[in-house]
Amino acid sequence: MNQNDERTWGTLVHLGGIIGMLILPTVGNIIGVLVFWLIKRNESTFVDNQGKEAINFQITLSIAAVIVNLINNIVTGFWSLTSFWRHARGEFYSTWGWTNLLGVLWLLNVIFSIIAAVKANKGESYKYPLSVRLVK
Repeated sequence: MNQNDERTWGTLVHLGGIIGMLILPTVGNIIGVLVFWLIKRNESTFVDNQGKEAINFQITLSIAAVIVNLINNIVTGFWSLTSFWRHARGEFYSTWGWTNLLGVLWLLNVIFSIIAAVKANKGESYKYPLSVRLVK
């Protein structure tokens, strides 16, 4: 694979998370990266390395989203048993709602995926911050 193709596929691998997230939230971001990575990982070490970075970041974000959803369900379930829920629900969700945390996670996904895609397009490797290295 020539260097130009490596850069293109490296860019696509990083953008796969955004594309997949738009189609199927929570797991689509992982599937999007996997599709591009699995197609070309054996043809280029650059694409393989960037694919591993991208998939680890997407898995980390999906795990964080599941945790936020679980906490949300536990908290709202507990509050629904109390009279406090009826009075505080609107204020809680409008000021610091769990939905906002999910929005922050997806915004981080878009920002860091675009940064990584730009770096890959220049032929530079990118390591995502706060990413759990599950795929090595």
